[in-house]
Amino acid sequence: MYQLLIVDDEHLVVDSLAETINWEEIGIEQVYRAYSGKEALQVINTHVIDIVITDIRMPELSGLELIETIKEANPRLKCIVHSGYADFNYAKQAMSSQVTEYLIKPASDEEIIQAVARMKDVLTAEWTELLTQKKVYAALKEQAPLLRANLLNDLIKGKRFGSEELQSKLEMLHIPMQGDDSIAIAVLRLEDGFSKFDSSSLALFEYAIFNIAEETFGAHFDLVAGKDSYDYLVLLIKMKTSKAEKLAAYPDSEAQLSRLLEQTMLKLQENVRTFLKGKISVVISSWGIFANDISSLYQACVTTIRRSVGNDQDMFMTTGDNLTTGMAMRSINSLYETPTMMQILDMGQRDMTLTKLEAITSELESHGLDSHEQLTEVFFQLGAAFAYAAHKNGKLLEELLGAAYEPFVSHKPFLSVKQLKEWALQVIELFYEDMNQSMATAKNSSIQQIQRYINANLAEDVTLQKIADHIHMHPVYLSKIFKTETGENISEYIIRLKMEKAAYLLKQTDDRIYQICSKIGYQNPPYFIKLFKKYFGMTPQEYRDASGSIT
Repeated sequence: MYQLLIVDDEHLVVDSLAETINWEEIGIEQVYRAYSGKEALQVINTHVIDIVITDIRMPELSGLELIETIKEANPRLKCIVHSGYADFNYAKQAMSSQVTEYLIKPASDEEIIQAVARMKDVLTAEWTELLTQKKVYAALKEQAPLLRANLLNDLIKGKRFGSEELQSKLEMLHIPMQGDDSIAIAVLRLEDGFSKFDSSSLALFEYAIFNIAEETFGAHFDLVAGKDSYDYLVLLIKMKTSKAEKLAAYPDSEAQLSRLLEQTMLKLQENVRTFLKGKISVVISSWGIFANDISSLYQACVTTIRRSVGNDQDMFMTTGDNLTTGMAMRSINSLYETPTMMQILDMGQRDMTLTKLEAITSELESHGLDSHEQLTEVFFQLGAAFAYAAHKNGKLLEELLGAAYEPFVSHKPFLSVKQLKEWALQVIELFYEDMNQSMATAKNSSIQQIQRYINANLAEDVTLQKIADHIHMHPVYLSKIFKTETGENISEYIIRLKMEKAAYLLKQTDDRIYQICSKIGYQNPPYFIKLFKKYFGMTPQEYRDASGSIT
């Protein structure tokens, strides 16, 4: 859907075009009005306008000056000149490279519609060309390293993808990995030799390290490189299929694979020291399955750096070298995977909320993570998410939950995963029930405010922008909720009220036509007559005569 701006210092022209043509029917979502070139610039600077219909001769800023100004800011914006014959010849000569449509006043509604439709087709064709497969693939190729890094970051954070979605991403980014491939994770920490550089210089060194890694590993392994939230460099590693097939012939192929990976990583460490004059510590994970094990392998590497590498530098370790023992407790990965419960509640996605809860409770049950401490951990995390969501919506959690708030007060532990899940489901239902009710109330209140404002100002020039400013709502959103809730566009609603009031005044009073015109906010009687005839199929006088009212 496109946005249209009509500019003319003749109010009748602007209002007539804006109100008498069914713009939505031809794909125009919103029509804006401006009665001068300067007012038009204000609209263009604060709204996303696609097409402009403008007169040429206007005070302060002419139509030609307006077109030149907006074309400098937005070359894609399409302009239609709608002006008198003399101006038309001048405009065609002066603006032949800028304007693709010229209409001589008074253009018919059909001519206006056809001109706007042609501009729409040009815009659509331009966007289609911009998004052609060739250009998209060229842009994708240019951005592929960044997109691969973003995908790796999602995977190490535990983000889950459907099998088809993940496969599509892998193919699009030319990543030679798929489900059930054997993979390992390496985490690299930049140390002595790199700390003295600023962020821009450091980014160049990181890029250089990734290039060195590609060259060092390229003969035997496929890599995906990225950077995590701790500023560690992360490598996702898979042995090339051809190399794996050769190793499979050896009886100790798994040991050979691990040995080759370690030797290659040591070579990378050496190359960084030699060519970049800096040190890195490296931790390599054990082997796992793509893509399910990526997050846990990564977490094991980070834990090893924290617990076993510490402040030492230029270290090389595997996660099996972790010196800390007695760590039988297992973390609840799904509880912290993105999107977190707090993020999902913030988005207001009920189905996603239930899916997240199911993932958490399923992990607790399948891995036997039902100790008092772990159930309490989940309760605290869910409780914090629920409290955050409630407070952000302006509610107290205690008032929202009622009896379900009791666990926060009693501090009694949940005795089972089932008990915790039942409580969480109850809270989720209460939360979304309140959200839906609040949204419905807010929308209903907004509709009532809109209708009250229009009725109170029917004798004025009521515009969408004025209504939006009055109730502090964006005009596009305001227009959408009004149409959704009432089934009628705001402009249609305003015209209907004005016409109904005009009809009432014609039947019940002896006011003259120009007086009625003024009472419903129109300053130009010919325009009012034209609009009335379009609405009722007869002129105001014919309507009055047919109703047998006072003349």
